[in-house]
Order: sequence, then C-alpha cells, then structure tokens
Amino acid sequence: MTFKRGLQGRVEAKPLAAALFLGVALLASCGNYSNEDLEFMNAVPARSDLTANMPRAMLTVNEAELSRDTHDVIRTFNGALDFLKIADLIRTYPPTSRIPDGRIWGPLPDDKHPGWQWRFVMTRDPSVSGGFKYTFDEQPIGAGDPWYELLNGSFVATGGARRGTGTFKIQTDALWAVGFPFDYGTDGSLLRELAITYSTADYPISVVMHLELYPDAVGGNHDATSTPAIDYTYEALESGQGAMQFVGTDATGKSFTVVSRWLPRGQGRADATYVDPAKAVSLTWTECWNDSFMSVYDAKEWDPTKDSGDSTLCPDISTL
Repeated sequence: MTFKRGLQGRVEAKPLAAALFLGVALLASCGNYSNEDLEFMNAVPARSDLTANMPRAMLTVNEAELSRDTHDVIRTFNGALDFLKIADLIRTYPPTSRIPDGRIWGPLPDDKHPGWQWRFVMTRDPSVSGGFKYTFDEQPIGAGDPWYELLNGSFVATGGARRGTGTFKIQTDALWAVGFPFDYGTDGSLLRELAITYSTADYPISVVMHLELYPDAVGGNHDATSTPAIDYTYEALESGQGAMQFVGTDATGKSFTVVSRWLPRGQGRADATYVDPAKAVSLTWTECWNDSFMSVYDAKEWDPTKDSGDSTLCPDISTL
C-alpha cells in the first residue's frame, strides 16, 4: 500500500507570478515617499513575512521519508507565494498618484502580455481602524472601463511594519473569460484561485492557504467541477518551532493529509493519512526524525510488520 502523492507535487502558479512581476518592473522611480505612503506600502505583506521555514540537513540521502515530503510541501507552499514579489517590488517605488485616503500605482503596460495594462489600487477601509483594502487589476489598453480584478486583499494594522492580520485572493476566471493570455504551467495547469488568510500580529505567525487548479486548462478546458483543492495551514513561533498541515482533495473525494511539526533544531514528527470515502478506507502513517533528519520511528498502519524505531524518541511538539 502506498499513498498517492499527485496532489502534493509542485504547483504551477509561477508563470502568473512572473507575468505580474515583469509588468510591475516597468514602474519608473520618481519623487519621494511620504510617511503616509509608507503606511500604505506596509499594508501589503512581504513574501518573507509568510514563507514557511523548516531546517534542513546538508546531506539528505538518508532523510526520513515524511521529513522529505514535508520539505516538498513547504517548497510548494512557498512557491505559491511567489506573486508577493510584486508587493516587494512595488514597495521600492512611490505611488504613481495619490488620492484621498488612497494610492495608485499605474496604469502601466503589462510587458509580459502585449495589449494589456495593469494598476494597483490601495485605499483605507473606513469601517475598520487601521484597515486597508487593495486590488491588482488588468484591462486591454485603450478599452476604458471596466478593469478586471485579478487580486484583492485587506489588512488591519496592529502596530509595527506589516504587523497585523490580512487576507488576499487571486482569481483567474474573470480575466480568462475576457481573453487574458495567461501563461499555463508546464503541465498545462492554470491557477483558478489562491486564497490566503494570515496573521503577523504576534507569535505564532499563521498562514492559511486554499488553492484550486484547472488541471488541464490548455485549449480552454476550465471545468470547475474537476478542480483539485489543496489546503495548507502554517504556524511558527519566534524560536523557529513550526507546524504545517497539508490537505489535498481530488474531484472524487479522495484526500491525502500530512500534519508535520518540528523543533528549532529540526527534530520532528509527521502523521500522514490517506482517505478514500468511496471504499471506506482510512490509513495512517507516522514517522519521527532526529535533528539529522534521520528516521527514529516509522509506523505504517497498513503493514505493522514493517514498523521500526522507538516511539519514545518522537519529540513532544504539542504547542502548535
């Protein structure tokens, strides 16, 4: 019995991130920042605020299998955050225009997609103290209104640069419907939705991510009934202790869940569960590793004869 890991593979969201990043790179630097400009710019998270971090051994030939899988999940999770490089780049330039309780970057041509232009609009949210809202939009050059929203977000500041709670969401359906020339993944996939809720107000920092893909989008295949869903929850303490939960669910309802926890030096434990509701199957695999990421305990529910190691060597990581 082996777990199915298809949903655990690399998410091909990077072409979308690269397109946005190259478009923003056309922004010309001019003028000076005001203190209020900085307030707006710090209402968008930096990629480094939200990326997951788990120590890794220099030599991983003998790395515990679920430790290796956890590192793969973290790589995919962090890759899905690549679009935040846009925010990092925007923060290096003053806004194109200042409006009452708001700032606008653009509109400027989208260098990656000829014939299209982008803008980034941020405003204060009058209904929430310390609140901000923002959107990243695209439209055909010369078309006039409307703009088509690709990303929207919100942030409530609680003190300190980029400290607070926020959400943001990328959705591609509206732009796909009007012919925006998306760059598809190398496997033909297209990101349908990426929704994130996060808190950097205090420790533990937390990031909850929901991701949906059109798996075979090339040629106009955008069947919303067959999109696999992938969910992540990441938490981290200031000490470096962390936890990551991954849940992948396909269109038939089969799911693969991995809950991993680790200490600052790298010792950790992961519990992986495969569920097939149609066959009433639910199987769990537990593995623990030391600070060299070598397995110290390995137990597969479907084959106890292959259990190995000592469960007392599993670290106690109950705080996350």
